[in-house]
Amino acid sequence: MKKIKINFYDEYVYYEKIDNGLEIYVVPNNSVKDVYVTFTTKYGGVNNPFKLNDKLIKVPNGIAHFLEHKMFEQESGEDPFEFYNKSGTYCNAFTNYFNTSYMFAGNNNFKKNMNYLLDFVQAPYFTDENVEKEKGIISQEIKMYEDMPDNIIFEKSMYNLFKKDPIKYTISGTVSDISKINKEDLYNTYNAFYNPSNMFIVITGNIEPSEAINIIKDNQKDKKFDKVNVEILKDIEPLEVSKKKDLIKHNVSMPYISYSVKIPINNLNIERKKLNLYLSFIFSILFDETSIFYEKMKDLKLLNTSIDIDNIDTDNYKVFMLTFKSNKYKEVIKEIENILNNFKISEFDLERKKKVDISNMLYIFDDISRTNRFILNNKILYDNIYPDIYYIIKGLNIDELNDKSILVIENRE
Repeated sequence: MKKIKINFYDEYVYYEKIDNGLEIYVVPNNSVKDVYVTFTTKYGGVNNPFKLNDKLIKVPNGIAHFLEHKMFEQESGEDPFEFYNKSGTYCNAFTNYFNTSYMFAGNNNFKKNMNYLLDFVQAPYFTDENVEKEKGIISQEIKMYEDMPDNIIFEKSMYNLFKKDPIKYTISGTVSDISKINKEDLYNTYNAFYNPSNMFIVITGNIEPSEAINIIKDNQKDKKFDKVNVEILKDIEPLEVSKKKDLIKHNVSMPYISYSVKIPINNLNIERKKLNLYLSFIFSILFDETSIFYEKMKDLKLLNTSIDIDNIDTDNYKVFMLTFKSNKYKEVIKEIENILNNFKISEFDLERKKKVDISNMLYIFDDISRTNRFILNNKILYDNIYPDIYYIIKGLNIDELNDKSILVIENRE
């Protein structure tokens, strides 16, 4: 077991990679009563074709989310939600673009709960009948989201931003996609990506690290997993967006706008974590609720509420999505474009954002769910937990940030 210090914050991450390749991260916090656990596979909604042991496999979109649902169907008939409810433990799962995670949180029966999580995620049970049954459930879920303006505008923006990258397609797939899924697709996907060598566990909260790691080791020692060779096949995503402008008619009280920027990142000689911090600072300084832009938009009565700023990562691009509601959205867009074409960040603003980020890290480590997400997200995106995060933030400088090569803004949707 390796002990890693998160410098400046005096927090420790305990790490071990066991014999089957499963990685374990434990961050103890004795000031709380609960434990928060995530069991994650590095496979999500971005649905590339792949080779499994040299066999080419293509599966319908939405399969990662479908697979997440089906993992809760056990051959014994026991419902994992009911199992955890008996001890007052919360459990759930979620799928995003790049990972699927199964979790539980509570303060009772850690050993029993940990073993159960490992056992049910590592025991797939797919039949023709239960796959068909799930199609109806997920189709209803898809139809519900298809009528939600927030979801519509996000998914349409992603679809229009990308030409070849499968991130353009919805994580849940369409009803048509779901209708094509069969048990063989699920087993092929499961066998490729739910191998322990492609998975990791993050445990945060009131737990002794060696105890937690030994429970997992004992659970895994007698389980047999085939060695797999997985090659993910990817097309090269061009710089251009697929569609620059789109209009969707929907029943809303005020026009709802998404203005998105697709930023190429591969040719920049800046470490990815550092680059993401710079870009996040730029968009926050320019457009958040403390920005000069927002004050101006309020004074002109063009915006009543602040702009929502979302960011999405791909292998080659960083996307920032600005969403807002306005009856005079063309004027707002004109101001956004003017700012993006002429911005210069001041050292004062950069230092202000650095202080906010550094202080936010203290709150992250006080909250076991946020600590868990911090480790999980950094592992997925960077394969690194960044024990020197304080010094990375502290070392950001105004000359590097204002280098216009960081922000290429020709391609927008």
